[in-house]
Amino acid sequence: MKKITILAFVAMAISFVSCKKDRTCTCTITQTSSTDNGMPQTLNAPVTEVVKLTKVTKKGAACNSGERTTTDSYISGNTNHTTVSVEKSDCKLS
Repeated sequence: MKKITILAFVAMAISFVSCKKDRTCTCTITQTSSTDNGMPQTLNAPVTEVVKLTKVTKKGAACNSGERTTTDSYISGNTNHTTVSVEKSDCKLS
């Protein structure tokens, strides 16, 4: 009888750990540097991005922090411009 009770508790614990439910990934994105043709630019204020993940396990939910570098080129008048922006995202899963 004790073995059946223990097995029931183990099965119930596993189902709670791996249960699928809606989760929220909240990221604060901060621009850490920005240049235009090598000249520093005004940094944008932090932006909060919220993504709703539906019916996923905590282990399977993709909520990744990291850093991203974006390079853009454009022409203004007769001048070629190259802008480089670096953004850092700090994400938390709830």
